[in-house]
Amino acid sequence: PAVPVNGFGLLAAACFLTVCWGFALSGRSDAPTWGRGAAAGTVAALALVPCCFLYASASPHRAGYIGNLAMLISILMYASPLSIVRQVIADRSSDLLPPAQCVIQFANCLAWTAVGAKSRAAQVLVCNGLGLTLGVVQLSLLAMFPSRKGIHAPPSGDVQAA
Repeated sequence: PAVPVNGFGLLAAACFLTVCWGFALSGRSDAPTWGRGAAAGTVAALALVPCCFLYASASPHRAGYIGNLAMLISILMYASPLSIVRQVIADRSSDLLPPAQCVIQFANCLAWTAVGAKSRAAQVLVCNGLGLTLGVVQLSLLAMFPSRKGIHAPPSGDVQAA
């Protein structure tokens, strides 16, 4: 059965998508990846939600399949910031990593890993244990390669002698 936290998550996701697409459509976003592919992905995700709900509501067995799908999606979501690791290491800067998302992921997965361990719920434990590990990797990258945003050398003509 759905729990209240999932309802809150659905509401938060809807707000997130609304804000992101608002920025993308207004032209205030300089992210090059917000195009037709992102639009198709958003539509597909929105169509998948009611389909999964209807499928899972038919039987507990089917709900288990949706639970496994949710576990896979969670792992992919937790790993998504790592898609730019090569660039972070090459630039020696974590400018491309979203620090707030990495910290929130770590805290969320830590709490849910504890819940999964206490309740012995394999789906909760596996996806959040992996998410916790990936969160540690992301936070390590943030620590090892600090962001260089806002760090600019003064122009050569502006240097004054002491």
